[in-house]
Amino acid sequence: MDDPTGVSATVRAWNEDGTLYFWGGIASAIISWVLIPLFGLAAVYAGYRLYDDETSTTGGAVIAVTGAIGVVSWLAFLAAGA
Repeated sequence: MDDPTGVSATVRAWNEDGTLYFWGGIASAIISWVLIPLFGLAAVYAGYRLYDDETSTTGGAVIAVTGAIGVVSWLAFLAAGA
């Protein structure tokens, strides 16, 4: 019953080399800027995981900062009372 070629194996393989965090972080950062700013928190986490692994430090930093800017700008918008 344990299928090594299933979806879980694919996700596990993507997670090993950081591809899952990279593309998930990019998607979350874009969604946080366009639709739902809270997705920026997921982008910050994905960027941190990429940066922490030290395999993609620049990409991880860009993803994390982009997500953080989306969340902070949303919070500033809410604080301004607009």
